[in-house]
Amino acid sequence: MINMTVFKYALLGGLTKPMSIVMNSIVPIILTIFSDRVNPGFGGGNREFYLLAFVVMFGAFLMANSIQKDKVEGVLVRILAGPVTLRSYLMQNFLAAIVPMSIVSAIIGLLGYVIHDWAAIFTIGLVLCYIMVSASAIGLSFVWSCLFKDKEASLSGISILLTLTALIGGFMLPLSILPTAVYYIGALFPAHWASRSLEQLVVYGQLTTMYWLGILAVGMFAVAFVLYGSKRRLV
Repeated sequence: MINMTVFKYALLGGLTKPMSIVMNSIVPIILTIFSDRVNPGFGGGNREFYLLAFVVMFGAFLMANSIQKDKVEGVLVRILAGPVTLRSYLMQNFLAAIVPMSIVSAIIGLLGYVIHDWAAIFTIGLVLCYIMVSASAIGLSFVWSCLFKDKEASLSGISILLTLTALIGGFMLPLSILPTAVYYIGALFPAHWASRSLEQLVVYGQLTTMYWLGILAVGMFAVAFVLYGSKRRLV
């Protein structure tokens, strides 16, 4: 039987952080319920969907940040000295973050479907996009934990990075108005591709080929981040 102690510890740690509670429950619910422009088909409007993507991205990083805490406090050394392998440790941390973030994404979709009468195909596409954004943010947290030893410096640094990638990746400003150079730089980050998928949903309300290409790209970023984080030395 697989020991899921790390999963339970990481899940509890993520769910009890005050900032995580705000970003993963209060903020997305308020944005979804009280937004007055939540139906697809309005061209460049509906920026709420992109703002929600940023909230989900930041919330996912907070959920997965227990690795940083374990590393700083020396808990990781003790865990890996026992029967838990590094692969198992990382997988349980990934599950502890992606499961609640998938639930958050599903709640956003359910609220929109019930309250704002979103089309079923639109809701499914939106939820999938947010889950993939979460996966990429969780993978990024693994990479970030390898690079920083100081918890406060890590949080400050990632806040700046996520805000910057959201800005040039289309979460804060439409991709269409970004300068060409900024547009192509933004393509180096998963937020850009998630924005392209969201654009297909908002404008057309359908799961187009471009939507799936964006989802695939975000998924590839998530896999690359996780693999890199698992190869780098954490302790």
